[in-house]
Amino acid sequence: MKAVVYEAPWQMALHDVDVPKPAAGEVLIDVKRVGICGSDVHGYTGSTGRRTPPMIMGHEFGGVVSALGAAVSDAKIGDEVVVSPLFPYSGHGARKVLGVMETPGAYAEHVVVHESMLRAKPQTMSWQQAAMCEPLAIALHAVSRTPIPLMGSVAIVGAGTIGLLTLLSARLAGAGYVVVTDMDTHRLEMAKELGADRVVNIQEEDPLQAVLEVTDGIGVDCAIEAVGISPAVQQAHKMTRVGGDITWIGNSAKMIEVDMQEVVTRELSVCGTYGFDTEFETAIQAISSGRIGVDALIERTAPLDECPQIIHEIASGKLNLVKVVLEP
Repeated sequence: MKAVVYEAPWQMALHDVDVPKPAAGEVLIDVKRVGICGSDVHGYTGSTGRRTPPMIMGHEFGGVVSALGAAVSDAKIGDEVVVSPLFPYSGHGARKVLGVMETPGAYAEHVVVHESMLRAKPQTMSWQQAAMCEPLAIALHAVSRTPIPLMGSVAIVGAGTIGLLTLLSARLAGAGYVVVTDMDTHRLEMAKELGADRVVNIQEEDPLQAVLEVTDGIGVDCAIEAVGISPAVQQAHKMTRVGGDITWIGNSAKMIEVDMQEVVTRELSVCGTYGFDTEFETAIQAISSGRIGVDALIERTAPLDECPQIIHEIASGKLNLVKVVLEP
């Protein structure tokens, strides 16, 4: 089968590899669509240390069950499924994710997954939309861990895919006023189109002053950080009112600098969020019902063999697209 293999930082290529065989409790999936995640782009550069070469990345996908391992009880050949990339959780520590660290993912024609990771794809959902369920679940989980008051104010730092989906999720959760900050004009324009009340280009204006202006000098009730670097985290903290809540989704830099005295003296509550729980099913429902529209975020579809070049161009700043979906 064809698969895109991450070989070393800044090195990725299409290879012919053996089709994996499902073990007990596993199934083989023919991948129909798989999204390129920003974390894969950062993994490609070697900046996060969360991808171990050589490996196949890719964790936002749907497909068709084509082979069954032993002791598979519910799945059938021909089932159309959306796949949750989180492996069954056991014990203390970080959850294991398909296509992250060293576990083979879905930048391939076929991938093996555990039966428990399968969710039925609704007939009303396209394969393109199926590839958006995982990132939406990330956003929904972050919002579920953020105590957004009904009609409260929310700042979202970072207008990448997750930040934009967080905007839509926050609206669904009852946010009344949403500010989105970034330094990318294209992504901020999309945030405005998706319903942000205020967008702030941090290269052109002070985000703190912009937030204070629209909150009568108080700050937002909640901030959600979707970048994962020190300046973005610091920005989120400063924009939040006394006693407010901040949620970190960003997972780029391993170590960041935080003003502890600011957290203590302003009684800020900081929460980390990773992956999702029941929100994967919620994401499927939200997309298939039309409650959350994700099609506008998909700015390009491409065949699998273009994946290495696309990721390289995104990583090097030559290509600026919110979401690319591959067609293996």
